Amino acid sequence: MMESIHPIFTWGQDRIFAGGNRDVVLLVEWKGNMPSENSRPSSHKVVARDIELRVWLEPHVTFKRCYGCEMEAGEGNSLLLKLGKIKTGQRKFVGLEFTTSSSVAGKYEALSLQWKYKKPTVERVRELPVKVLELEYAHHTRILNDTCCFYVEKHLELLKTAEKVEEAAALRNKGQHSEAHEMLNRHADKMLLLAVRSGDPLLLKEAELLYKQIGFEHQQRSKGVGGI
Repeated sequence: MMESIHPIFTWGQDRIFAGGNRDVVLLVEWKGNMPSENSRPSSHKVVARDIELRVWLEPHVTFKRCYGCEMEAGEGNSLLLKLGKIKTGQRKFVGLEFTTSSSVAGKYEALSLQWKYKKPTVERVRELPVKVLELEYAHHTRILNDTCCFYVEKHLELLKTAEKVEEAAALRNKGQHSEAHEMLNRHADKMLLLAVRSGDPLLLKEAELLYKQIGFEHQQRSKGVGGI
């Protein structure tokens, strides 16, 4: 039977240095079933709901933070991500950041992951097979200079945008307007730099939208101060 969601997991780096604690990012992507060729855009509908992703960590892996969703601590050394619903043809992303402890060189199991969801009109929970992800440890010092792969870095920065906007709003509520302005500017600058280097249109669009938001809020702030 065809599943309603199709997950993809991408590590930010293929290999990590074995000689010390290192941070590593996993991009989690899931897609809703593609619509048929004869379907209309308006017919795109929810194909899965109450989506959950359970993540079990091996002892050498420690959870650090997530981007793009809320996370709950599960039983044992596990995490539970509640991911809502998805429509046909839709793609969604979540970023998970971990710290790995030093190890001897070699490939090791790092995470085990399992998806659960319900179909729109059915209460029975469907479960996908458990997926085991490995990490490769190596002692080559040139790995220390490796950077996060662009695809993961791109979506991680896009996921961070909503978080930065919320943090800026909290700062403004405390009267820290300059700090909020600088934080959003730094994030917009980073997305713009990535966009220029890669030629990615989505990053460019999101950077421009954030600059416009920064400018609008600055303008509103100036009007408020001038009206006092």
